[in-house]
Amino acid sequence: MLRVACYGYVKKDSGSVSGANFLILEELLKRGIQIDFFGWKSFNYPAELIGHEHFRFIDLPDKAFLRKSLKRVLPKQLHSLFDRTLGGMIQNLYSQQRDDRILRDAIATESAQTPYDLVLFLGLYAPIRVGGMPTISWAQGTPNTEWPYIKKLRQQIVQYCGWLPYLQFKFFYMLKNPRLRAALEHSDFYICGSQWSRQQMIAYGLAETAVKVLPYPMDLELFKPQLQAYRKNQQKTFLWLGRIDPRKRLDLLMQAYALLLQERQDVHLKIIGSFRHTKGFKTLIDSFEFPSHIDYQSSIDRKDVPALIQSCAVVIQPSEGENFGSSVAEALCCGIPVVLGATNGTREFTVPSCAFIFEDYTPESLKQTMAKVLDSLDQSPVEIALEARQTAERNFAIAKVIDSLEGILQEAIASSLQDVDPSAQTRLDQACSS
Repeated sequence: MLRVACYGYVKKDSGSVSGANFLILEELLKRGIQIDFFGWKSFNYPAELIGHEHFRFIDLPDKAFLRKSLKRVLPKQLHSLFDRTLGGMIQNLYSQQRDDRILRDAIATESAQTPYDLVLFLGLYAPIRVGGMPTISWAQGTPNTEWPYIKKLRQQIVQYCGWLPYLQFKFFYMLKNPRLRAALEHSDFYICGSQWSRQQMIAYGLAETAVKVLPYPMDLELFKPQLQAYRKNQQKTFLWLGRIDPRKRLDLLMQAYALLLQERQDVHLKIIGSFRHTKGFKTLIDSFEFPSHIDYQSSIDRKDVPALIQSCAVVIQPSEGENFGSSVAEALCCGIPVVLGATNGTREFTVPSCAFIFEDYTPESLKQTMAKVLDSLDQSPVEIALEARQTAERNFAIAKVIDSLEGILQEAIASSLQDVDPSAQTRLDQACSS
């Protein structure tokens, strides 16, 4: 039986990476893999896995003591402001270094009693290396995803948010990037969500043989088509679902949608997502010239997401530099077509009949693609829904994804063992079959 030390972002009733990571752990446990999950109950506690015969939660010492100490002397009203200032960013990076040391020492202590076969990080690049244990990082993005697009979109950020947020971003990544480059030395293998991401990581300097591609698994029972009659003349709703950062290109969508509304009025746009660090971008919604054709809310209960997607005609994700778009995968599971940008890695797991790609990040290109998907739905809605669902089943089924993951786990262990003992493959095969 394989024994794995694990750390990462895991939450059952959550979207995106943390929800997918829960599915990953749950399936590994069903297959008999022993998982010791390290975390803080106050921060990252997968309660639904507690009690599983192959799962153990290792509660770490108090997290981010400095952060808490500083906030104790500040009024509550200033906590959020402090987190967004340069002082908060510096303090967060310092606290992260302390948390990394706590994690490393905890894994080393547990491994000294009963050795682990490997260390698996979910949702981040391994911030530590524990002895000579093979280490795998299943990261949620490429090492340098955000900063190049922040620089590219500086004009928009300054226009809607002012210079201070942009300068804060710049200072934060000046501090973070050297630490990230150092962290990349801690892993033997890296898993990313698309071939697009893989090429970005190789260009960043990672070895080709070390970077593997796996899509995130989806719950095909939770996200499934809702049979309903599609009427050619009914209102068609585009859905944006997910956080709103500069790279996600809300500005592009609003310009393209305004162009589309000049040609047809049977369309609507729902935007559900929070403005984390660039709240000024909400101006794009508040000042939109056709307010009756748009709805916005900052969040939605996870349990309501399947029905929301099923009720819409198209899920749209105009992001640049997207590793893997979970809302896109969920839409395909529900039989809903998607509109994607050229640098969205999720396009690799789609087919042209249900995924409509705009190659140029311009309002006109996106508008034309939005019109194209609507025309296709008018002509063959059932065929599109079936193709979308079949595409999801081929790519995102939990069992298929974890089959591939197990192969990567075994490869990492074999590579580590052979570094010290070329005959170790036999023992590895015996361990995996027991």
